[in-house]
Amino acid sequence: MNNSTRQGALLKLYLFRHGETELNRAGIVQGAGVDASLTPLGFRQAIGVGKSFVDRNSVVATFKEWNIICSTMARTRETLMGFCLGAQENANATTDESAHEYLPDDISLPSELYSIPIILDARLKEKAQGARENKRNDITQETAEAMELKLGNPPSAFFKESDEEVAVRALGVVEDEIRRVTQSHTLSSTLMVTHGGVIRVLLRDIFKVGGGPGEERIRVFNSSISQINVHITKQQEDTHSDSAATTANRNMLVVGEEVFEYTATLVGPIGDTSYIPPHLVSERSDW
Repeated sequence: MNNSTRQGALLKLYLFRHGETELNRAGIVQGAGVDASLTPLGFRQAIGVGKSFVDRNSVVATFKEWNIICSTMARTRETLMGFCLGAQENANATTDESAHEYLPDDISLPSELYSIPIILDARLKEKAQGARENKRNDITQETAEAMELKLGNPPSAFFKESDEEVAVRALGVVEDEIRRVTQSHTLSSTLMVTHGGVIRVLLRDIFKVGGGPGEERIRVFNSSISQINVHITKQQEDTHSDSAATTANRNMLVVGEEVFEYTATLVGPIGDTSYIPPHLVSERSDW
């Protein structure tokens, strides 16, 4: 293989965790099977993040040249509604206690919201936690399964995903964005509205910028944003003999007849809460 490269492209990826839910506040595991809604505080957080995000990143309020991709779950869709509301040009949306009145009963998002194009993608939904879902976060998987057995519910009735399974589907979204950038050959930005479990897997297992096995749990707070810059370069390929597994391990991606290598850099802190107005940061918001 010829390893020479040419000038590459840059994907700015913003991983945005949903706002606070009642179960977050109570320390209850949600997972993919519990479709909780935001608290009034959670919706106010999302509005506040939308306002500050536009200001700090000099974003045109219509998000031209951006991709916004959102998990299909209720708490992320409501978060995106609040974000887009706050991000409107000359937005007068309030973040006080009346803000929740802006949240409609129908949260089936259209393909465009407040003139901002959006994409819903089920691959960004939360990790399925099996029997632990809807239980306190200090209850182990084994204890949760024993509790369900006593109720006559076998463990097989509760789908639990591994981190590897979450990584496969989340990586698919990321690599779709890399493909898009390689075709445009320009700097591009993507906002992904997703969940704590998905963000932890992306940071730790895919981008390798946040902890490893046995290390302290990555703290990703409600309504926080983790920014990753993905640097993409084209490999001058003489042959495509690499196996898919080898290519994946080397952070390489085949697009048509071309091979691209990508590396990730963390920009700022993991789970950055500085986009959230200080008085709206949740106390137990990293669960």
